[in-house]
Amino acid sequence: MEHEGGEFNVNQIEDVRRLWKLCKVFLLTIPYWVCYSQMVFSVFLLQGLHLRVHFDNLTACPSNLTTSTIKAEGAGANLCLNISYIEPSIESKFLIPPASLAAFNAIFIVLFLPLIQKCYRFLSKKGIEALTWRRLWLGMLLASLALSAAGLLEYFRRKNIAECGLFRQVIGITHYDASPGISVLWQIPQYCLVGASEVFFVVTGIEYAYFESPINMQGIVMGLLWLARGIGNLIGIALLYRFQYSENILSSSKYLDCDRFDWYFFILAIFMLIFSFIFICISKCCDLSLDSVIVETHQKRNNSEPESASATPQLPSRRAVIPVNFESSGE
Repeated sequence: MEHEGGEFNVNQIEDVRRLWKLCKVFLLTIPYWVCYSQMVFSVFLLQGLHLRVHFDNLTACPSNLTTSTIKAEGAGANLCLNISYIEPSIESKFLIPPASLAAFNAIFIVLFLPLIQKCYRFLSKKGIEALTWRRLWLGMLLASLALSAAGLLEYFRRKNIAECGLFRQVIGITHYDASPGISVLWQIPQYCLVGASEVFFVVTGIEYAYFESPINMQGIVMGLLWLARGIGNLIGIALLYRFQYSENILSSSKYLDCDRFDWYFFILAIFMLIFSFIFICISKCCDLSLDSVIVETHQKRNNSEPESASATPQLPSRRAVIPVNFESSGE
């Protein structure tokens, strides 16, 4: 082992440098995790609870449940005042649980991930490499689009309530004040956009953490990656309490209608968009090793291995472990 005048060899010093570089990248991922926690774990579900989940008792939009002033103001009206309830024509029996729509997120990831791998290889043949910072940046843009879609849906939900009134629906044993004409199925596009964002950002982050980490520190590096995610989730929860959107989340109160929840989505979308360009500037100014290609392309694999093995990614070489015969050593 070569030493640089100290007790630590060159490999150990290089491992610490790589670990410090990874820590700086993980710090840059925290803003994404803040927005991700809002999309997947709390805010999207909260929005779904106040959308129409029943389909067997749809009624026409009455014209006498809201005042002309509220109708004129539309989504900007104060929906806490003078909003009457629409009575269902029959008792509803069929509904779609809002939490079940998160399955579209997982389904989209399963279907989109193999397709995007083929796109990486195709673009590489055309001279466009899927660099790490490009994939992370695209994941942030898709997250911003998902939040914007949620903001638009919330805007039209409020507008529908201003025009038609409220529909009190029962999910389990809890009553929720919902929009009478906006179905919960309109959340599917934003869940699919979240899935696409995960394919570019989350999968790339895991690959980057694995391949760039020192061999003997991969467990620590993966732990630091999920630590950054946990910090982002805590900040996201704090944001909800700061804006008082998580109080009485399982009650039938009108707090979701009293506050401009669509503004909250748009603020997060703008924040994610701005930070994505800040992320590019930081990755260019600092040496974070984000200009590399994590996924090996089909063309590069063909130069070193046969076609039959081209679909199997090559893992970094491991240090050989030599077994010790304790019986012979004792003799």
